[in-house]
This record gives sequence, C-alpha cells and structure tokens, in this order.
Amino acid sequence: YAPEQTYAGLNVEQIKAMCRERNLQVSGTKFDLVLRILHCDNDSTPKGTTLKRAATDVITSVNATTGEVVEKHVPKKRKKAKLSSSGVYTRVQKKVESVRQKKYQSHWGSKTHSSDVYGLVASILHRDIVASEEGYLTKDPKYALEIAEAACTSLTDNFGTIRRPGYDDLAGWSEIDASLRKIVEAVKPILSGEERERCADWIEALHNEGDPYGLTMYTDLLKTVDILRGTTDESVEENGEEVNARKLAAVDDIIPKKSGGNGVCKDDSIIAKENAVNATQ
Repeated sequence: YAPEQTYAGLNVEQIKAMCRERNLQVSGTKFDLVLRILHCDNDSTPKGTTLKRAATDVITSVNATTGEVVEKHVPKKRKKAKLSSSGVYTRVQKKVESVRQKKYQSHWGSKTHSSDVYGLVASILHRDIVASEEGYLTKDPKYALEIAEAACTSLTDNFGTIRRPGYDDLAGWSEIDASLRKIVEAVKPILSGEERERCADWIEALHNEGDPYGLTMYTDLLKTVDILRGTTDESVEENGEEVNARKLAAVDDIIPKKSGGNGVCKDDSIIAKENAVNATQ
C-alpha cells in the first residue's frame, strides 16, 4: 500500500478526519489509523477480525429530483456522562492543588490561580447544572443540589490552599451566587427542614471563606441562606436596604478609615463606599 507516500505529510488530526469520513473509529496511534483506512479502502480486513467502525445513526432522506430514497450514516452523538458528587469534589480539589504548577509560580501567574479555581466551580454550577441540556433544575433538582454542594464544599474545604484568594478576574463568585440561587429556588419546595438547614450551612460556610477577601461584596449568598431558612424579609429586600448594608460592611473591611483631628472619616472614604454600593444598583 506504500502508506508512507500517501500519509507521511499528514498529521494525526488530518488522518482522524479521513477516518470520520469513512465512519471509522479514531482511537489508536497514527499507524493504527492509517491501517484502518487502508483496510477500509481496499476491503482487506484480516480474516477473523472486524474493522473498527464508529457507531453511527442512519438518516433516510428522499431525493427531490429522482424520488430515490438515500441512506446516510452519520456518527452518533456521545451522551455526556452524568457527573458524580465525588468526582466533582475531587476535580475542584485538584484544581486548587494545581497552585504548585509552574505556570502559577510567577508573580503574575499566581494571581490567575484563584480566578481559575472560581471559574471552574462557576462552570460546573452554570454549564453542567443550570444550563444543562438535561434540564436538571426541573427533572432532578435534588441531583443539581448534590453536585452544587460537592463543588462548593470542595472549594470551602480547600480554600486555605489558595495562595492569593482575593483575585476573581473571571467574576466566578458572581456566577456561583447566581447559579446557587436558581438551584435553591428550584429544589427548596421538595426539601425537608433538615435538608434546607444543611444546605444553608454549607452556603453560609462558603460565604464566610470568601467574605474576608471581599469576594462576596457583589454577591448575596446570605440572601440564599435566608431563603432556605425562611427568614427573608421581602419588604426590606425590595428596598435593597439589607443588601446595601451588607455591602457597606464589606467595604468597611477593605477601605481603611482615615481620621482627622476630630476623629471623623474623611470624605474620600465615604465617597468610595457610596460608589461601591451604587455601582451594583
């Protein structure tokens, strides 16, 4: 077959594309792929073996001109594997522990690690649960909560390993906050009182880890906790007073107070706090 003359200049991805055109499997080495193509094109599969073809669906269509029925084989779409709580916990834990990798050792690289961790948790909650094609929020909200708990608990348990936790350049905490609210609102009606309290506890624990670093300034995880415990004051929340009070308190921890001779904070500190709250409204 002299495959070296035909395939020597092609890379693996190009050869895989040729396999897909023939509905062949794309696993194995470059040699395996080339051999698979040659057996297919020359109908020379060794006796006693079966050519490894990809799983396909048959799509039937009718030629509008001739009226002939045409069958076409297309590769089957792989069904995405369902996440497990233990797998999600480990995945987040490994991402936190990746702080030891070389790319995170430089001054600038170390700032990106925490953002990558928060981004991963946010992606699990939003892409894999809230926006999932499987519709977990309506079909299986308890499963959605189970995965969210695994991701957030792993972040809480391993938070101390993050060297520069105050950086959240990808707005991961905001996405985590929004996704948790949707999950909680979907699952709350079917939770027992004990389950609601347990859920409130781990969300509050997550808030307490991020709060000293200003990560919760533009989130409201505590409102989600209140929703679970049934202590939300709707009239106060509508006016935004409770939210603003929390955010002002967070700014107090970040912005140092400068006192003049009479012990009164200078105007720049007051303005900074007001701007921080107004920016979120």
